[in-house]
Amino acid sequence: MINLGKIWEIFITKYPAFLQGVWITLELAFFTVLFGSLLGLTVAIFRHTSFLPLRWLMNAYVAFIRGTPLLVQVLLIVYGLPQLGVRLPRLTMCIIALVINCGAYMAELIRSGLQSVERGQTEAAESLGMSGAQTMLYIILPQAIKVTLPAMGNEFVAIIKESSILYAVGVYELTYQAYKLASVTYYYIETLIVAALIYFALTYAATSLLSLLERRMRRADTSV
Repeated sequence: MINLGKIWEIFITKYPAFLQGVWITLELAFFTVLFGSLLGLTVAIFRHTSFLPLRWLMNAYVAFIRGTPLLVQVLLIVYGLPQLGVRLPRLTMCIIALVINCGAYMAELIRSGLQSVERGQTEAAESLGMSGAQTMLYIILPQAIKVTLPAMGNEFVAIIKESSILYAVGVYELTYQAYKLASVTYYYIETLIVAALIYFALTYAATSLLSLLERRMRRADTSV
């Protein structure tokens, strides 16, 4: 039987531990989306290069990452890097794993944004004497990023939830903190309910901010 009164008691008495987990979860999500977006942008551009070996390498990277579980990728990084002589803090290795994963999905999002830009704009830029790099930087990329920005924001929300799997490698994010507290109090269901409600609050707040941003972007488009 779930003790509803215990849920509030656990939150009030153990909130410092939950806040520590929330901070690490948000830190993971922020750095993952930031560097994952940069990686995804780079991969998306290289996938349009005329240098075939590089294009094949980028396509293989995206296919492998999207075709394997995130947990397996995290385990490969966390336990594989030390065997290669690379010693980094556990949190840093997890961020690297999440960035590699996020970069593949961001690359697909940005690729779809690049394809949404009409071919005629590229031809118009070429007729004005702009180089391929200038056309990509000043004409195509700004429009592609604007199209994919809402989806990139949704990736931030997804990372908040997906970071919970890092519990498996001992990172002190929200799920790990909840399970650690539950192992002491023995109120497993109640403690996990608190964690679930905190995850919901985080994702709801992030989704609401993204919706506000999308509405402002639409108003800006209609006012032009």
